[in-house]
Amino acid sequence: MELRHLKYFVAVAENLNFSRAATQLYISQPALSRQIKNLEDELTVILFIRQSDGLKLTDAGKFFLEQARDILNRSNIAIQTIKNNYTNTNEPLVVGYIPTILQSFLGEALHCFGSAYPDIVVRFQEMPPSDQVKALRNRTIDIAFMGNPPDDLEPEFIVKCVKEVVIDALIPDTHLLASRSSINLMELASEKFIGMSEKTFPGRNNRIRDTCYQAGFIPNIHLFADSHASMIALVASGQGVAVMPREASALPHPKVVFMPLHHPIYYARSTAVWSKERFSQSLDKFLKILFENDKIPKTLKIPAL
Repeated sequence: MELRHLKYFVAVAENLNFSRAATQLYISQPALSRQIKNLEDELTVILFIRQSDGLKLTDAGKFFLEQARDILNRSNIAIQTIKNNYTNTNEPLVVGYIPTILQSFLGEALHCFGSAYPDIVVRFQEMPPSDQVKALRNRTIDIAFMGNPPDDLEPEFIVKCVKEVVIDALIPDTHLLASRSSINLMELASEKFIGMSEKTFPGRNNRIRDTCYQAGFIPNIHLFADSHASMIALVASGQGVAVMPREASALPHPKVVFMPLHHPIYYARSTAVWSKERFSQSLDKFLKILFENDKIPKTLKIPAL
């Protein structure tokens, strides 16, 4: 029996469904079923009762689940203790990010980190949120910066807000409202909206809808962009309007106006996401810089409208 067998068992026991557990573990369902059957054969007990509506843990399965969790937890603690206290080298820090955050606080955080720990190699990977989640699960990045993450990440990862960012409306510079200093979002209720692809930015359209709901209307989202740059391009070409965190205005946006909103002012979160299980000295040092350094902006300065 290996630790991976315990991880497979715990995933199935927590999901009580082979298909969901296989998706979570990034292995095929038949392979996972064989691993659990081999585990039951090795233990000479039945761990699951297969029912028409799903799986049910046997009494032996319930006992083994407690033991497996304890073994995996103690194994993880032992590994992290060794890494944090008995190694002399710092692992590289691998950061996944969306470009709007790099333009906001992340650039300053990385500058401060580089000054404090010049011996730690930092690698950057620009990627959409969906790829960041996969990379965290595959352990190819240490920390992800994805703006507003999907709500279902919090049970699996540590999700911490670094900064709240004002949301602006994006309108073409030829729009009738483009000359205003600010608008009420309700004034765009009859417009067609540009959303974000669920494949690359899962959950982002729900954030867009929530923002519009707060303003009193349901947005007509008729096109979906796969990046912030493509969203800006669609607005510039007259395909619709959009809402986006103000920090995105640092990106090139010809023929587009980032229009401040009022009554009320809306906010988005810029978040850091990292694994609950995998930790390194380099990540620990970076998190202290990110959350404890006063040079890194974390508060909003709202201009008068």
